[in-house]
Amino acid sequence: MEHSTTHACLVHPHPLECEAVAEWLRRRSYIELVGKCNSLDQIIQLPYLKEVDIVVVFAHHAEKTADQILKIRKLYSRLKFLLLAPSPCAESVREVIRSGVSGYIVFEAELDEWERAIRAVSEGKVYYGQEVMLKLAESSLETFIQEPAPTTRDFLSKREVEILRLVASEYSTNRIANELCISDKTVETHRRNLFHKLGVKNSVGLTKVAVRMGVV
Repeated sequence: MEHSTTHACLVHPHPLECEAVAEWLRRRSYIELVGKCNSLDQIIQLPYLKEVDIVVVFAHHAEKTADQILKIRKLYSRLKFLLLAPSPCAESVREVIRSGVSGYIVFEAELDEWERAIRAVSEGKVYYGQEVMLKLAESSLETFIQEPAPTTRDFLSKREVEILRLVASEYSTNRIANELCISDKTVETHRRNLFHKLGVKNSVGLTKVAVRMGVV
């Protein structure tokens, strides 16, 4: 499958490791690395920022980084962020989710997961690593322990549950339509209904609810 070229910027605090990761990115045929810097504080000052599609960020403090990303996205809403950070705690996962990152995996992830994450984000999808998803589920349980999560049978149709599962599995609208033998327009209608019923605004929110409900 061919990919259109995605323009990326790398943020890494350590020069030698930064160059090693930069070289790995350059070997991806669908990625054009247009620049790199040591911190997110430098991002806003980059002259080529308007050319960037994805910012790949290596950070040691996920919560602080999430706050910085949120501020940058308010100025450049089209930018997509892939975050690589240490094994997260439940609170840091919540903060990263709120920042609107498109991808979040841990430092220790295998290179094939790096590949899956960068491909997904470059295609406009959301990608959370397994460890992050487990913390997300744990976070949801902590948040809603006093108020039991609704079950899908309470208020979602069978078709809506199918679409929720596929959205959380990173399927595109077209792929969902093909999978369920329905039109793209029907998929979008169901997606809007899910946003309304579940009180979320994007696919990240749907993924969080899907995990909480045990749909995925």
